[in-house]
Amino acid sequence: MIEPYMIWIWLGVFIITLIIEAVTQELVSIWFSLGSLVCIVLCLINGITYWVEIIVFVAVSIITLLLTRPVVLKLLKNKIRTTNVDDFIGREVRAICSIKFNQMGEIKINDVIYNAVLAENEKDINEGEFCVIVGIKGNKVVVKPLQKEI
Repeated sequence: MIEPYMIWIWLGVFIITLIIEAVTQELVSIWFSLGSLVCIVLCLINGITYWVEIIVFVAVSIITLLLTRPVVLKLLKNKIRTTNVDDFIGREVRAICSIKFNQMGEIKINDVIYNAVLAENEKDINEGEFCVIVGIKGNKVVVKPLQKEI
């Protein structure tokens, strides 16, 4: 007869699934924790057999998984955060060190020196020439020569 021990089994499942949820960064077992919690309550009601508890555990776990996972994932989804570096794009700056194909140079923005690389298929930028920031690539600023209007 397994019914007297089912409350301890469900308590064990509850604790194990909570520990798994606590040590992972993804939502993987919280729904099974809810299912086992419902089964702990069912164990307190006399006359319910273990196979009914197992069916309820599976049903509650699946229902909570299907109903809440998409919503929870949408809420926890990491959003792209813009930084003040993104404000540099489109800005005209002067090269303080020449920037050549496959060779890093330097630019200065607000008294801070940044490493700079050329955008693809752009001509070299000599020291003192102006350039436009077109992007950020890792810890480097991507630039292209400033097109002079005639």
